[in-house]
Amino acid sequence: MAKKTKKTTTNRTTSVWDIVKFCAYVAMVIAAVAAMLAFVFGLLAKVDINIGWAGRVTGICSMIAQVALIVAVIIPAYHFMRTKSAVVRAFFWVAVIFLVLGLVGINLAF
Repeated sequence: MAKKTKKTTTNRTTSVWDIVKFCAYVAMVIAAVAAMLAFVFGLLAKVDINIGWAGRVTGICSMIAQVALIVAVIIPAYHFMRTKSAVVRAFFWVAVIFLVLGLVGINLAF
């Protein structure tokens, strides 16, 4: 005789992986917008239409995309390195610090 299986459903809450997926999606969309803006502004520059704030807008879009992408990468990397040795954990935190300092440096350029 076959056993009856019971199907239960639970309320879904936002998890860490939902945040990672969201940040990856946002990074992809904003990077596409930044690339499209750079393309359009490049075409406008070829026909001698100069927009003074074009580079700043493209740079800001690129920076937001990089922040979202870094968040999407750091969270899974953090979960991976939690069970590793102290050397791996130290290397992770040094890499995170360099990423943040790189973003601050990119932000200062604008």
